Amino acid sequence: MVFGRVLVAVACALVLTAQSTAAAPSQDDDYRPATTSTRYEAGSLTGVVHAPRTIVGVRPLVFHFRGSDVYAQELARQGFVVVLVDDRFSLDGHLELWREVVAGKGPLAERFARFAGHLAVAEP
Repeated sequence: MVFGRVLVAVACALVLTAQSTAAAPSQDDDYRPATTSTRYEAGSLTGVVHAPRTIVGVRPLVFHFRGSDVYAQELARQGFVVVLVDDRFSLDGHLELWREVVAGKGPLAERFARFAGHLAVAEP
């Protein structure tokens, strides 16, 4: 009976003093969720999508003219899905593509299936 109590005490001590293997944010930097960047082409339309690696709930979709990857990545860290486009005159075409993604159809639907039902596409 004493031996059993000693084993329980040793097991509790091991559990309480064991190092955690869970990932923790760096002490030097604020915790920021991981992001992804993906380039796409659909006909004559090309864009780069910056988004959080994990999409939870409905996230705002933002279009921005190409050339600001740092800004787009920062917005993605804050939970936005950002589409950088090369040509401002093609914005209507990109809007239509992403409306189709949200509906689960169109040329980008399979590639960006994880976004279906998770994006709020702003109306012009």
